[in-house]
Amino acid sequence: MTLTSLNAHEKVNKSSARIEFRGKLDSLNARIILFQANSQNNNYIADLEEVREVVRKLQRCEACDEVFAERLTLWGLDEDKIHSLSHNPEKGHILPHYDMKRDAAEINFLRTFIREVEICACKAFDDDDKLRIIHVLNRLSSALYILTYKYLPENYDKIINFRAKK
Repeated sequence: MTLTSLNAHEKVNKSSARIEFRGKLDSLNARIILFQANSQNNNYIADLEEVREVVRKLQRCEACDEVFAERLTLWGLDEDKIHSLSHNPEKGHILPHYDMKRDAAEINFLRTFIREVEICACKAFDDDDKLRIIHVLNRLSSALYILTYKYLPENYDKIINFRAKK
């Protein structure tokens, strides 16, 4: 059995759900940095830096057994606004396609990867303090869905509206 440190006082098997979650968070941070490093768009880099800061805080909370106590805010949007905008977009829902171009496609990729991280968190945590991490990840993926719209090409036409027409 191969053990690794969960914290200063506890060792766990490397196959533990907590270690898998920790690795996924680390991968998410690395992917954000890679996308930032490959971009020449300062707005894109800054927008992703706000996301990366949230990921960094999640990493700290997980590693130090702290509660993610603050309310999530990205680009001036609070958690409630993020939820509302991602579930009821004015233009309809994005159908991902290569026509969305690189920046939007990368953000969409990060959004889907955050969903994978969230699933790992669901397997790793069941106590109320850590459930907040799962909630923040859920809102983070919603926030990236909203951010995708910012980087879609002007005439992107792969949008679908699920609302019933009256």
